Amino acid sequence: MKNFLQKIPVWLKVVLYFFILWLSTLLAALVPALNGFVFFLLVSVALGGLFLWSEDKSIFSLQFVPKSVRHWAQFFLGTVAGCGMLVLTTAITLQLTGDHWKFADQIRTGIILMTFVNTLFSAFVQEFVFRGYPFQALIRQYGTWIAQLAILIPFGFMHFHTGMTAAQMGLTMLTTGIGSILFGLAYIKTGHLMLPIGLHFGWNFAQSLIPRAASPENGSYGLIQITSSQHTYHTWEIIAPYLLVASLTILILYIVKRKPLNNELPGAISQAKIV
Repeated sequence: MKNFLQKIPVWLKVVLYFFILWLSTLLAALVPALNGFVFFLLVSVALGGLFLWSEDKSIFSLQFVPKSVRHWAQFFLGTVAGCGMLVLTTAITLQLTGDHWKFADQIRTGIILMTFVNTLFSAFVQEFVFRGYPFQALIRQYGTWIAQLAILIPFGFMHFHTGMTAAQMGLTMLTTGIGSILFGLAYIKTGHLMLPIGLHFGWNFAQSLIPRAASPENGSYGLIQITSSQHTYHTWEIIAPYLLVASLTILILYIVKRKPLNNELPGAISQAKIV
């Protein structure tokens, strides 16, 4: 079996990987007990582990386990940066809409802690699934930008849901595509998944607690409430600030040139591949 798997080109392995994941979503829809991040993580581990076994590599070669203070520092930096991105995006949005924010009347600590755990696990699973085996295999075989473009497509599809219009799908692909490039670049620069996990978690956690527009539910379980100015929202007043902040973050991360230390990051990508 190993010889057979070794003969399959990398691009086809990645296609098979996502096709089986898609079949898993259909199975999860039929069996609600399976419809959760744990199930999809297990499928991803099984598929990635199988393909890596055929290459005489371990699942731990995907660099998702923190092994040093440096890795934890990357996670912490990513978390702070992700939260900061959301706060800055919200501040720009409120300037455009004329809305105001204030602390919630009642802060529910239990719900915030549950949100913390759920968003952390969600970010870990998504980064492992998308920036784990498929992304790293594509980088090794085809280079960074082909890998970036290839992964943003299934990453965008994951955020689709029933009832979306073509315009909504297009906006989803745009916004998630920018996020995918950011998270991918975070891996490329560090050779480890802790920075992209931190960025992803920081954004999602802050987004769960800080709404960007007024709604009947805003502030019901988070830290911040948005008071409406009775402004009629335009989609781009919500989307444009995000695109601006995310693009600036990508630019900052791109111009940071630091060669990972091979003895600390066994899976690190060479500087020649980064720039």
